[in-house]
Amino acid sequence: MNVSQAVARVYARALVDLGEAENCLPRIVDDLLLAQAVSDQHPEFREFFLSPRIEPAAKKRALDAAITGHFDRPVRGLLHVLIDKRREGILNNIVDEFGRYLDLREGRTHVHVTSARELDDELRQSIIDKLQTTLASKEIKLHEHVEPSIIGGLILKVGDRVLDGSIRRRLRGLASTLASD
Repeated sequence: MNVSQAVARVYARALVDLGEAENCLPRIVDDLLLAQAVSDQHPEFREFFLSPRIEPAAKKRALDAAITGHFDRPVRGLLHVLIDKRREGILNNIVDEFGRYLDLREGRTHVHVTSARELDDELRQSIIDKLQTTLASKEIKLHEHVEPSIIGGLILKVGDRVLDGSIRRRLRGLASTLASD
């Protein structure tokens, strides 16, 4: 984990705590996603927001003029703190870490599934059911990827763990075994 990710984790945790205390988590989620979308979709805004040449006070005034009525106090305050501390560049990291905290809080697990072809509804539900039991998770959020080169089987990725049950891996293992004999 790099320093900006560690710092982003602190800000994200503070936002979650504030959202829980003030019962405004859904609004914070909406505001963070909007701030990230504006930054991602408008290069001129991103350039302004990240510019070290613009004085923090001037940047906050311009930002307040643009976002008043669009963002509630918690995210507006976060943006001000980022500007004051010259940490504007970690906004996306904060949004990512905030999402991880919410997932953890709500018992949601993200699983990336790679298959040779699109999963049918029955197989998708079977995978979800097995993962909910295995991972003791309230909700499994599948992210499906189709990769014909794996030939068959599945590759599951949960966090840093990967379970490769693909035919491609089995064939490589067989080729390796045959080559060593």
